[in-house]
Amino acid sequence: MRLPKPWTKKRGSRLLGGAFSGAIGEAMLLAGLFLLGVFTSALVLFQRFAAASLGASGVTDRFVSDEASSSTLGFWIVMVLSLAMLALGGGGILYRLIRIGASDERRLAMAGRGVVGDRTVGGESVRPSSSDLAPMPTVPQGRGLTDSPGVHQSYRLASDGSNQARIVAASASLSLLWNATWFVLLAVVVSGFLNDRPRWVLTFLLLPFAGIGWWAFRYFLESLKKTAGVGATIVEISDHPLEPGEPYTLFVSQAGKLSLRRLRIELVCDEESTYRQGTDLRIDRHRAYSHILHTQRDLTIDPHHPWEQELGFELPADAMHSFQSAHNAVCWKITVSGDARPWPSFCQSFPVVVHPPAGPPIRHPR
Repeated sequence: MRLPKPWTKKRGSRLLGGAFSGAIGEAMLLAGLFLLGVFTSALVLFQRFAAASLGASGVTDRFVSDEASSSTLGFWIVMVLSLAMLALGGGGILYRLIRIGASDERRLAMAGRGVVGDRTVGGESVRPSSSDLAPMPTVPQGRGLTDSPGVHQSYRLASDGSNQARIVAASASLSLLWNATWFVLLAVVVSGFLNDRPRWVLTFLLLPFAGIGWWAFRYFLESLKKTAGVGATIVEISDHPLEPGEPYTLFVSQAGKLSLRRLRIELVCDEESTYRQGTDLRIDRHRAYSHILHTQRDLTIDPHHPWEQELGFELPADAMHSFQSAHNAVCWKITVSGDARPWPSFCQSFPVVVHPPAGPPIRHPR
């Protein structure tokens, strides 16, 4: 007769608990370690260096023996443990935030198991040399966009950043800083009670401050859950930079646990103008070109099987090349957007560079 083992996973691919409860539990554990380290180190330091000015030492009578509290060895043992909790909790949360939205290959590279070097096709490097690119001062060369080789295509495009990831980082910073300050004040209050010098005003102020800290921490957990649920978006392209009239192959992968009303892949061109109005710096954007490469409705994505699509497209022969100056810019990019539920809708942008045709430039009368 086999005894039940509730601590082990059942056979099969079904996950126990929520889809992303592990990420939330990990964040709560790391934040708890960090805040516990803050409280312990603050309490020990306050009792160590402020006991003489307060004229009392209540810690030695109520918690530990006189020998343990008065010895330098005991003080440093507690401080080392507190600093270890601070480093483990803070470093773990930082590492978790960096891994948000990262692909499997990115996680392997961060763990030191990634493949280093340029990808080769037929024994030749796919990275263009600097001598192959003609000098064009106002046309971006796009060298930084070809640093990452792809798995299915030649190059993996880099995203220009996600607003949701910035929200998670900002909410994590606010939550940790506010709650760390609250725990330092709590250490001051506890030390005052231990030394028979209670601080009643600060004690009552801790109650509303605790409510604000709880709200900030809940907002951080909700933002983390939403961002982790969307998953990583991967876009790879067969060649880069692009040229008008040339065909290209695109590979798109979307991970996560999503139920999408619509998923759209689009090639767009935006014109940007930067100018000053008084003391304000303003940027006007105009969508000059838009072409839907792929759209799909009522799509369900499984965490173990990302949605993948390979498609071809061709730039128009009269397409304007990329342009960058002090006040004007022509920017091409590939966008992947989705209307998700229950997660928020997302839109990831992957910039690309379009070069002029290889022929001689056409001189206009002006």
